[in-house]
Amino acid sequence: MLAAIFLILAVVLLGAIDIGNIYFVRRQLQRTADMAAMAAVQMVSMPAGCTGARNTATATALANGFAVDSTPAKTTTLTTNCGRWTTGAPAFNKDGTPLNAVQVQAQQFVQPFFVAPSFPNLGRTVSATATAYTTNIDQFSLGTGVAAINTQQSALLNAILTGLLGSKIALSVADTQSIAAANIKLGDLMTALNLGSMQALLATSVTYQQFVVAMAKALQSGGDTVNATILQTLAVNVPGSQNITLGGSGSTPGLLSLGLSNPDSAATATVNVLNTVVAAAQISQYNPNGTAPVINLTGGLTGVAGISLQLINPPVVAVGEGGLTPPIQASTAAANLTVTLLPVGLQPLDLFVAKVSAFSTPLVVSLKVAGGNATLTSVDCESTKAATTAAIKVTPSITSVCLASNASCSGSINVASISVLGVNVATLGLGSTGWLSLSPAPQTLYFNGSTGSFKTSQTINSNQLGSDVGNLTGTLLTALPNVLKITVLGSNFLGDILSTILSGLTNALNPVLTPIFNLLDSVLVPVLSLLGVQVGTATVNNQALTCGVAQLVQ
Repeated sequence: MLAAIFLILAVVLLGAIDIGNIYFVRRQLQRTADMAAMAAVQMVSMPAGCTGARNTATATALANGFAVDSTPAKTTTLTTNCGRWTTGAPAFNKDGTPLNAVQVQAQQFVQPFFVAPSFPNLGRTVSATATAYTTNIDQFSLGTGVAAINTQQSALLNAILTGLLGSKIALSVADTQSIAAANIKLGDLMTALNLGSMQALLATSVTYQQFVVAMAKALQSGGDTVNATILQTLAVNVPGSQNITLGGSGSTPGLLSLGLSNPDSAATATVNVLNTVVAAAQISQYNPNGTAPVINLTGGLTGVAGISLQLINPPVVAVGEGGLTPPIQASTAAANLTVTLLPVGLQPLDLFVAKVSAFSTPLVVSLKVAGGNATLTSVDCESTKAATTAAIKVTPSITSVCLASNASCSGSINVASISVLGVNVATLGLGSTGWLSLSPAPQTLYFNGSTGSFKTSQTINSNQLGSDVGNLTGTLLTALPNVLKITVLGSNFLGDILSTILSGLTNALNPVLTPIFNLLDSVLVPVLSLLGVQVGTATVNNQALTCGVAQLVQ
């Protein structure tokens, strides 16, 4: 009887030892899988890709005392899969792209301690799995970015905001310059709106006034009381306005394009205060049927009778990873703009026996500017900042331009009268050019940290003359020979003389019209730049590139 009791106790004791050993092995395997996954995931976005990740996982396991059994018995195995981790389901998808995660499974066959060697198959397989992910985030916007605000730009900005918000806005040059240099963390904005996650921030819908008040609170919490006070003056009620959803909603655009496996990773990303306020004002008046208000600007600009502006779409800042489908994309604003240029005094032109007198009708230049876009195609994180690169494909705004006597792109312009031997014999006019299209080709820009920072800007320029609207000037001048019209008063008896005059007029008018069209540089560039719009050129402002720290998620 006593022997039976001792036997039972021995069996229980041996079983407890074996069970304890299994738990010990499992803990060791979990440690191995964790460390292998953490090391491997840091390689997955590098050129070696998943092959490099698998090799790193195996080497890390070996360094921690876990050697893969290469014999047919395979008592220890290490399986490494690369894929994509997201907050949705399935959390880890080995077929997902772009790769941002590694899952490692370590297995070991464990035999009981007190089993005869003649029973090698008696035992159990113990395994442990670890999943680690890392996010490489680039933050960028497309547009001019205003480095310095002058008096003219400040006056234009006040006029634009007054037209959008329906309240008198009178920022000083210093105030405008101050908020143009200020930035807000998205995490601080999330807190100011009493939200608990980036997903909630993207989905929340607030009025323009509530949004700007929250921006002011975010600045205040960060110690920027000066710009917080300035923003309070812009926190006005906009009757009948469209609510603002940061991430967009349905057909309504948002301020931010976010493409991340874990949206909360964007909490440290920043947005520019001035750009965000102007974009929010645009969204407040956004209407997908194109009935946004037309803003009439009068800035006392030399040579300009008036400017009419209608906003179609606001700009969008992008924060995300490269290689997503659909890709993460920033965009410029889209707008319709009409500039009426005053007639410019012209000294009489002597063309053989004829004289051409001055302009008598204003020139109306109309533009339809579609939004340009910048697409993040890849982020390559390496061991140094100089070697770490973000590739962004940029397509400048597609623009249509028309020269006519009115904003509807119709009607002839009465340019001049022609006299021969002192007798007024003909009038010279310009017919409408019709809509002339400028369609720049896309280019790819590469950003790295060779200067020690990823905050930098690059510009592509499709203009022959090298300025934002230089291509418009060239396009309009090129169209002149096709729209010049001479109307003879009384008869056509001048025939060959008028033909000679017409052939000389093109060469004579080009140097006269060029300074008139050059007014577009001083008018359009500052207006459009404040709205994040460029014509013919595209400036990508890369604000930050962060190669994520690996973290275990499973």
